[in-house]
Amino acid sequence: MAPVSQVMAELARNPEFVEALYRRLGRDPKAGGILGPDEIKRLREMILGKNFEELDRFPGLTVQGMGRSVRLAGAMLDRPSDDDAPPEPAPAEKAIETAAEEGLGIPAVGTPLAPDAYLRPLGFGLETGDRVDPALAEHYADSLRLAELLNRFSLNTPDGGGRYRVVLDGRVLDTPRALVEALERSGHDVEVRDSRYFANFGDLIYQGRDVLTPFWIDTRLPVPGTDRNLLVPVSHSQHELVVRGPVVNADLSFYFGIDGQAVFRPSVTRDQAWVMGRVAHRYRGEEAMEVIRLAGVIVRAYDAIKRRHPELPFGGYYALGVCNDVNAMIELRMRGETTLFPLTLDPQFFTDEGEIGRLAESLPLDSRWRAVADPRRILGSLPVEDLAALPLPSLREDLEKVRIAWESGRLPRPGVGNVALLGAVVAGLLAAGLWSVRLWLVRRRR
Repeated sequence: MAPVSQVMAELARNPEFVEALYRRLGRDPKAGGILGPDEIKRLREMILGKNFEELDRFPGLTVQGMGRSVRLAGAMLDRPSDDDAPPEPAPAEKAIETAAEEGLGIPAVGTPLAPDAYLRPLGFGLETGDRVDPALAEHYADSLRLAELLNRFSLNTPDGGGRYRVVLDGRVLDTPRALVEALERSGHDVEVRDSRYFANFGDLIYQGRDVLTPFWIDTRLPVPGTDRNLLVPVSHSQHELVVRGPVVNADLSFYFGIDGQAVFRPSVTRDQAWVMGRVAHRYRGEEAMEVIRLAGVIVRAYDAIKRRHPELPFGGYYALGVCNDVNAMIELRMRGETTLFPLTLDPQFFTDEGEIGRLAESLPLDSRWRAVADPRRILGSLPVEDLAALPLPSLREDLEKVRIAWESGRLPRPGVGNVALLGAVVAGLLAAGLWSVRLWLVRRRR
């Protein structure tokens, strides 16, 4: 693995690379991730000043600063570029006009994925994307079909109308829960895992080496014994559905992605090692079925909200939450609390969504002005049980200091504001641009 500072230090020696980078950053956010003008300026200053080490903790925005960055970047979307490809139809946009019935369609037939199917060369020795996991690839066709069924069932209206259905063992099924229950009854093993990772917006590979591209966020919590705030890599969370049995063998993940879709997705790629991974909760039996039911309700709610608010940039990403928010709703429902950070959704968009609206309103939102980051949720979002396992020594040390101070009652409690924290909020709001270390042309998850 290589830190992004090392990669940039090498590449910045090439004037052609620097010029290509600036050209990309000068385009609209679709070409360069979600980048604000002030962040672009700051990045250029780092490169020109050869302050490459600062990139390893870039951008270090507060949650409130991230929100302002997204709004600024969204305003730039009014300037589409000529070579933008038309968006692919989203799973939630498939209309169900009349009642329809199909067979399960599994085992499914599909073209085997090549190991580099999701990799794209960027030039200068850089690639972006994910490597295919050979074990997951064996189940990819079935996973894709099962994800399609669950997403389409989720859009069936609860009160009748045109409904999409499948027939399995003589039973007509038309909800996500009914399908997964039928699979379990027919001898399949079903498990749902609430998993946490470090978010990898960059997905960069340089000369065959993975590049560490965490997105650093300023928690506004002081690191005891220093004059710094605690910066942590943003976490990624998802609920993973694993099915094994005589007919269906599939691996799915559920989250709200940077593509603006809250959907079930087939799992087929292998994460970079620094992303790590931890299962916070496992669900089987009735609990697993309840998670699947709630995930289906979330799919339908997000589809309805986006139809009511087509003006939201990036498919509602950030305004409707990040990956953590939908999983926090599920954890709140299943455990009575959530251990995920950060949470960014705006509850005003959810007021007409019944159960999902109530869950959204109950979340401990970090985007609120006087919100103080909750150390318990920061630690709960980490992809490791033991801080000693973290690959970044400075992060380990800071987190351990904060953990000790929190447990001894020497840190501000969540929801408490003071003058210093207000100043930190203002400073965060003055920072602009949501840095996606993808550098350019990356439209990936998390």
